[in-house]
Amino acid sequence: MIFSSLLQLKVTAQNALLPEKIASRLLRIRIKDLDDNRPSFSEIDGSLHRVFSISESGDGITEMTAMLHADDADDPPYDSVYYFLLPTCSNRDGKFTIDKETGVISVTDFTVLQNDEYHLCALASSYDLPAPPEIAFDNKNDSMIAFTMEVISLKMAATLKGLPKINFNNNTIITFGEEINTPIPITIDINNELSPIEYHLNSVTFIPSESSSASTEKLDYFAVDPSYGDVRIDPALADHPEGVFSLHIDATQKSTRTSVADLITSVHNVKSSSMLKFIFNQEANHLSLNLDDFKTRLNSALNTDSSFAQISVVIGMPRSHSDSFKNRSSVCFHALRGDVILSQESAISVLSATLNGDSTISRLYQAFKVANIEPCSELERTLSSGIVVSRVTLFWIGVSLLGLLILISFCLYSCFIVRYKDCLDEKKAAMNGSEEHSLPRKKPCPSVQFYGIQHL
Repeated sequence: MIFSSLLQLKVTAQNALLPEKIASRLLRIRIKDLDDNRPSFSEIDGSLHRVFSISESGDGITEMTAMLHADDADDPPYDSVYYFLLPTCSNRDGKFTIDKETGVISVTDFTVLQNDEYHLCALASSYDLPAPPEIAFDNKNDSMIAFTMEVISLKMAATLKGLPKINFNNNTIITFGEEINTPIPITIDINNELSPIEYHLNSVTFIPSESSSASTEKLDYFAVDPSYGDVRIDPALADHPEGVFSLHIDATQKSTRTSVADLITSVHNVKSSSMLKFIFNQEANHLSLNLDDFKTRLNSALNTDSSFAQISVVIGMPRSHSDSFKNRSSVCFHALRGDVILSQESAISVLSATLNGDSTISRLYQAFKVANIEPCSELERTLSSGIVVSRVTLFWIGVSLLGLLILISFCLYSCFIVRYKDCLDEKKAAMNGSEEHSLPRKKPCPSVQFYGIQHL
């Protein structure tokens, strides 16, 4: 390495035949350029592939995404380094720029980025060139470096495409009411980080039923499990006026914080006054096999009839029906016009086979052996449950009464024996006294032996 711009050299010439002839000259040499070294990314191996991540800022432009640095071993002022992005890589359209002096890489416009990855090459030069040179990248050149710019949102979108598709149960219906056995969902406590989706309850709307009025109460009866999307219902909802609650739930990707689905869950708060039930002339286990088909065909028949526009039926679980006829089953349901729960009278006027005459609904009832439509009351189930309790109670009452009866009978029997013995003793004494005055004395006869209570 040369540290001075002015050098003095002594040049000596000697004759090979006449060694005594020697001539010397003093040469002064001035070096005008001391920039003998190229800039180098020497702190890393030039063949390594660097990766930088970029994300969109609020104004759509990212000012700074990465920064490169190279060193020049020359002394000032010959240690200047200028940075250029080689167009021979993937920057011919100029989506990325680099500051010549600082090495800061920027995105010209984030909205024009269409690929999730951009492979770029940079050159560190000692010369301030007017434009990036049209040269190919050489991984053995220490003045060049290759790196990758990853667009986070596009990269995550590409990653999600390779993952199994998540199927959301949208537009689901939950029936809740004073006569409904609504199961409480149980969630297994596992690591929430395993779930890539986060659920959030956005809003709740309420539509009153046909027989109730709008409510001004707070609609804070619901909560959504953030990891699984399960809807939790406050039991106090049973005291709320009848109607349909629409829960709008946002499903968000945890890693990118982007919305992946807008879910709607309807909660039908139904009172017993609006519930009806179909009576079927078939057993409950047979009805369970055909119930889904019955639901589909019933709603399809209602939709095809213009007079039943927007009418739908929500059917519950089948159960055995107890009456004078055996092998009958029933299933409770409620009807809606749009999102409005109908009263029993309105539902019967729509679904009654007698009122509709020879219609598709009547033929459907005949095919599925629908015998009648009645109010859905849990009195039958309540009485059945009460009978089970009464039998147990009656059993213990019967045992107690039987023991008490035995005790009373034993006491009465004992009293009877004592009184009867006393009566016989009095008669015997009276007879003995009269015989002594009127008859000659006879040989006494043996007395009758009575068993006292102590001999029993």
